[in-house]
Amino acid sequence: MSRDRWRPAIESAHRLSLGRLFETGALEVAADTSGCWHWSRNGEKVAEVRYEASLGETEGTLGLFYNWTHDGEVKAVRCHIRLSSLPLNYGGRRWYMHCPYTNRRALVLHKFAAIEQFCHRTTVRPLPTYASQRVGGCDRVIEQRWALRRRMGDTMSDLCGEPYKPKWMRWHTFERYAARDAELAAREAAYMKRMFGIASIYNVVSLWI
Repeated sequence: MSRDRWRPAIESAHRLSLGRLFETGALEVAADTSGCWHWSRNGEKVAEVRYEASLGETEGTLGLFYNWTHDGEVKAVRCHIRLSSLPLNYGGRRWYMHCPYTNRRALVLHKFAAIEQFCHRTTVRPLPTYASQRVGGCDRVIEQRWALRRRMGDTMSDLCGEPYKPKWMRWHTFERYAARDAELAAREAAYMKRMFGIASIYNVVSLWI
């Protein structure tokens, strides 16, 4: 499923966890259940979902009912999720949800804002990523350098120079940290050189356009 190279962050989606459903009693083996739950973000309710579930000893169904707003229009959605289970070697069964789009087994399904139903995260193309994966290479290196200083307890230096040695730290420990910082600083400089080199090319091109 592709939406013109749309690529959401996984954190932006509502998560439907099978383990959590069993833990809260929303799902029970050999029972019919129903109810309603809410999703909140920053203390504010952002979604309300009604559910109806029917489980046997080995398989079942879960129906979700909610409103989906897309392109300014509100649509009532019924998301039908098949449930199945596999026997475990040590007894009992492991339950799974099936993606409504691909039928792929999953322990967690995701509801992205631009997609009508809950789905396995591999349904979306290109694949969704975590927000941390979108940080550029140079930003990652800078964050690693700051993290190194936090581990050292160095509150005096900045990234323009070498780290500051706390009085309590042994020299061989400090030298190990300093060597790692120098390695990261070299990588940062290489990223910056490439970035400014590309920027210079674009500036030259723009002068001729």
